Amino acid sequence: MTPYGLPIHFPTFPKRRMNNPADLTELEQRLAAPGGAALRDTLAARLAVLEDDARTRLGRGLPPATFQHCQAIADAAQAARAVLASVPDPTSPAGAFASAPFPPLNR
Repeated sequence: MTPYGLPIHFPTFPKRRMNNPADLTELEQRLAAPGGAALRDTLAARLAVLEDDARTRLGRGLPPATFQHCQAIADAAQAARAVLASVPDPTSPAGAFASAPFPPLNR
């Protein structure tokens, strides 16, 4: 009860299922599947164009809010390209464990 005699109602939220850390996202599954290397290359190329376009706009001079927006886009595209570059090629010997959720233990 509140000091005014009114009941306190706390919102209830539906319980969310926690994702298993070993679950793969759709993108991870597509990158690990046949043709994943081509998909990775296509996505990296599109991200490079997006980043280049944003950095070109930044170089022209923009109002502060637009500048921050373009800077965030360029940084996000750069980070996404770095993540894609870290995904092993499933067709190479180094990518043999790409479908495993964790690397094998060496003891």
